[in-house]
Amino acid sequence: MATDASELSKGGLSLGFAKLFFLIAGYAVSIALTRLVPPGTFGDYTVVSQIIAIPNMVLIQTLLFAVSRPMSAEFDAGLPSYDGLRRRGFRLAAGLGGLVAVVFILGADLLAEYALKDPALAGALRMVGIIPLIYAAYAVNVGTLNAIRKFQFQAGLDIFMAMTKTTLIVGAAAMGFGLAEILGGFTFASLLAFALSILFVARCRPRTAGGGAGPLPAMAEFTGLLLVFTAGVNLLQALDLVLLKQFTTTAAQKDALGFYSSANLVARVPYSMMNAVSLVMFPLIASLQAQSDRAQIERYVTATAKVSLFLLCFMSSVGAGAAPEVQRLLFPAAYGEAAGELRLLVWGMSGYSLTVTAAWIFNSSRRSQLALLLIAVPLVVVSAAGFVLVPQSFTSGAATAVAIGGAAGAIVSLVALARSLGAALSPVFLVKLLAAVALVEVVSRTWAPTSKPLILVKLALLAAAFLAAIVVTRAVTPAELRELRKKRAP
Repeated sequence: MATDASELSKGGLSLGFAKLFFLIAGYAVSIALTRLVPPGTFGDYTVVSQIIAIPNMVLIQTLLFAVSRPMSAEFDAGLPSYDGLRRRGFRLAAGLGGLVAVVFILGADLLAEYALKDPALAGALRMVGIIPLIYAAYAVNVGTLNAIRKFQFQAGLDIFMAMTKTTLIVGAAAMGFGLAEILGGFTFASLLAFALSILFVARCRPRTAGGGAGPLPAMAEFTGLLLVFTAGVNLLQALDLVLLKQFTTTAAQKDALGFYSSANLVARVPYSMMNAVSLVMFPLIASLQAQSDRAQIERYVTATAKVSLFLLCFMSSVGAGAAPEVQRLLFPAAYGEAAGELRLLVWGMSGYSLTVTAAWIFNSSRRSQLALLLIAVPLVVVSAAGFVLVPQSFTSGAATAVAIGGAAGAIVSLVALARSLGAALSPVFLVKLLAAVALVEVVSRTWAPTSKPLILVKLALLAAAFLAAIVVTRAVTPAELRELRKKRAP
């Protein structure tokens, strides 16, 4: 048992490092592109990347789960259905991934003309169209490595994908290639990662693995719901960019979309960082649910909601307070035009993050329909607000729509957690949090540095101001943070 615990601990560290590396590499690509291509091209790159990310993430997360869960259940029994589960996974990958690839490749002209209002993007969409099929097959291999606990190999694939994607995309841009060729770097990187995954799976095949000739274990109960849920989550992140692209008619608006894309990228940092909360809490809440421990679930979900809101307000208040400086720090000077949008986007995306975190809590407690409903709230609100505001105010309208949608999602999520799981947050805690945010806003207006070293100093000062307010008011205590890290004993 000690050996198993050590293996899982090392694997968790490997995967954590790989995910962080992948995240940093993704931001490095976008920051590099703002310096290598015109703003309009960068905006188009971001839009196409976000559109293809929707089916990519749906396929990889759903197929990884569908393969890993039943295979993991057979691990101690020697994996008698190993080959059969993999064959079933590849059939599903070919069906789902192949269908999406056909839609993108054959329907690129229609998607570009009617969905994005830009026929020139057909070549770029066609270039990335094969990626969903590659990712679907890749997910089967990643799910296999996950199930047989070869976490270091799984982490290695993430790192390899990030490195090759960064090198090929940035290299293509540096050599002056167009948008389709730049995105072709993504396609080629996915092919290379898939080839490496085949080698890893072949090397790691367990000696006891069986052919799976008999009846196979059933897939997870909510695989279908997970597919719809993941699609909704990823659509939510891309919706503002798609709306903007539909209303882009002039060269100035195309550049403005590029500037907005940079702010959108920065605003995703709190969202991306909070993914770790979902990964940690999912198995713990599922375990407590299996034990029917209502009181323990209520305490844990309350603590999760409290700390999540604290972290989101911390990151968002600092990002919003120093929005002009952040844009100047990361991007060329022209991208500073999007500072106002960043102030709104960072709060809207934080609302998205809280909504998704709450939805995962309901998923892990077997309330997937409620999870889907929570994701639907900001989707509907952003769509409605965007169609009203974007034609009038363009990028500021899109950012306002995201802020409204994020706020709606956050409010509904907190109400749902309180009514369904008893995880109500104290009004006093919310007031303390609001006071910390207000302090950061006041401090941010006292100084506007222009040099990069001084910008970093300002960011540190804003962070210190927020944390000082939290410490003085005892809004969140170190004991509460430590409590979330403890795994409940059965």
